Amino acid sequence: MRKNASVKPMFDMLCDLHFESLHDYSYEMVATSSALDDAIKRMAWDRDIATIYIAAHGGADGIHLHGWDREVITRKQLSKMLLQGGTKRTLKGVYLGSCEFGNRELAEYLLSRDKNLQWVAGYSSSADFIDGTALDIMFFNYWFGHLSKEPEMRPRDLVELVAEDLKERCNGMINTPAENGYGDDDDAPGMGFSIFVRSKGRASKVIDLIREY
Repeated sequence: MRKNASVKPMFDMLCDLHFESLHDYSYEMVATSSALDDAIKRMAWDRDIATIYIAAHGGADGIHLHGWDREVITRKQLSKMLLQGGTKRTLKGVYLGSCEFGNRELAEYLLSRDKNLQWVAGYSSSADFIDGTALDIMFFNYWFGHLSKEPEMRPRDLVELVAEDLKERCNGMINTPAENGYGDDDDAPGMGFSIFVRSKGRASKVIDLIREY
């Protein structure tokens, strides 16, 4: 889709359903790297914010912004933005609503550089705007549902529950086209959604809660 449709109504609906409020999240619209940098910095210093969701066009090379310069935010730039705030940061998770950028290589890079970060979610395949938004809604619907029952649940435990919900109810959407039996057809159903975390135990490595847990 060429139109830059807003995802704000999605969170208005979810917060109203789960918390009976339209003010339980922060929303920023950005079009340049400097604006994204400022937005992440403000959220990184907000003690009430532990998760950042970035909805934007993307590719294997990064997040594609739609300002005048059509900037691409690489993994190195994104990591630098997320690390702002030092010990004051409370960010635990990043959800990338962008095509192709949310892959294992990105997750390993972000998690290796930021010990405070606990999970990274995103798409390794192309994601149609409507299909991707539908899956994003499912993710945060389950997230808010568990959070409303146990407000003090740790982010790692919470994202594990959400991964189980998605595997049970959204299997065809979270699979890659190849996992759905379509081979290398990138236009076939399946968006390759993953949630990456560090494995538990002394020999920690990055694992995908969707496929390796």
